[in-house]
Amino acid sequence: MDNETCDLPKPTAPVALSDKVWIGPAPKPGMLQLLFENGFRSIINNQPDSDDGLLMLGSEVAAEAGAVGLSYLHIPVEGRNPLEKDVRRFGHALETLPGPIFAYCRTGGRSASLWAMASVHLNDTEALIAQCRQIGFDISGLRAKMDMRREMLAEGDLDD
Repeated sequence: MDNETCDLPKPTAPVALSDKVWIGPAPKPGMLQLLFENGFRSIINNQPDSDDGLLMLGSEVAAEAGAVGLSYLHIPVEGRNPLEKDVRRFGHALETLPGPIFAYCRTGGRSASLWAMASVHLNDTEALIAQCRQIGFDISGLRAKMDMRREMLAEGDLDD
């Protein structure tokens, strides 16, 4: 699996944010086997079951993931401004789930936002924004929140 794109049919087509984390839109039923065959070992579902255009309920994704041998975690997020509790869960998942990880929501935007917020200790805000923009997601609206989270982590005000 190269670090730029993954050779899967649309709409999944994961794109890399790091060696371990790839994001993209929600997979169609039956596509998790293809993700596994392409080397993915974990799935993070950031799509709430109430989302418009839902292809599968979280319970259906969990069942399909288990059947094909993928680890699965559901961290549903409403909108592109994730709550701190969701950022912490996502960051913990990145550290503990076997990789590579495919994180998804309806389009991939919420997953990109979560990844960037969880990665503020690894890179500066502008670099994270540029990296997400490069793959088609504008997270610049999170700039102040990312800077504040980094400052709070540095001061020990957040336990990540």
